[in-house]
Amino acid sequence: MHGQEPRPQVAGPGRPRAPKDDDARIVERLQRSLLPSVLEVKGLVTAAEYVPAARHHNVGGDWYDVFEPVPGTVTWVIGDVAGHGFGEAVVMAQLRNALRAYALDTNDPAEILRRLDRFVTAYLPNDTTATACVLVLDRPTGRVRYSGAGHPPPLLLAERDGVYVTHWLDQAKGLPLGVRETEFRPVAQFTLIPSDTLVLYTDGLVEKPGDDIEDGMERLRMAAHLVCTETPETVCRQLMRLPGEAYAGDDRALLVSRIS
Repeated sequence: MHGQEPRPQVAGPGRPRAPKDDDARIVERLQRSLLPSVLEVKGLVTAAEYVPAARHHNVGGDWYDVFEPVPGTVTWVIGDVAGHGFGEAVVMAQLRNALRAYALDTNDPAEILRRLDRFVTAYLPNDTTATACVLVLDRPTGRVRYSGAGHPPPLLLAERDGVYVTHWLDQAKGLPLGVRETEFRPVAQFTLIPSDTLVLYTDGLVEKPGDDIEDGMERLRMAAHLVCTETPETVCRQLMRLPGEAYAGDDRALLVSRIS
C-alpha cells in the first residue's frame, strides 16, 4: 500500500544476509587473524595457549612469538599491550610485526627493544604502553641473550647434575615500552642446552586483584617444577589452570618451548 514503509527483510534460507551480520563476520575474522600463533621451529618443541578476558570476545593485547630471523638464530617474544579489546589487539599486531622486522637486522635483544620503543613513540597513540621480553638464541654456542621491558621474567626449567631446577631470568629488567624512550636497555645471558625448557607468560597468569604478583609468580614456579619432566603441551595445559576457571579479569598468554 502507498504511504507504508517497506517491511524489514529477515535473513533466512534463500535471503541475503543483513549488512550488520556481514560486518560481524568480518570483525570476527579479523579478530582471529590477530590472535597469536606459533610457527614450527626446527630443534624446538613448543606449545602455547592464549585466553583473552572473557568479556572482550576472544581478542586482546597479549602476544607471543617464536621464529628464526636468520639461520642459526632463534628469537622468543612475549608481550602485553596495556588494556583489553579490539584496539589493543590491533596495536599488538603492529608491535609483533615491527619486532619481527627489527630482528632481521640485529640479534641484540636490547637493540630490538630500543627500536620498538621508538616505534611506539613515533607511530602509536600517545597513551600506548606495553611490556615485552625478547630472548635470542645463538644455536652454535647455546648462548641466549635477553632483555625485558617491564615484563614479568621468563622461567627456565633445567636439569643440572641430575637435579631439576627452576630459575627466573630476571637480570635484565627495563622500563615498559612507551613510558620513556631510553638509550640504555639491560642485557643478560645464559646457556641453553638440550632438554631445557623456557616458560614465557603474561601477567594475567600470575596476577589477581588483591593478590601480590610475587605470590602468583611463586605459585607458577612451584607448579612448573612439579611438571618440568612432562611434555611442553602438558606443562602449558597445567600452568594455564593456575588462575582458576572462574577468573577472567585479564588476558593471559603462555609459551612453553623446549630444546629437543
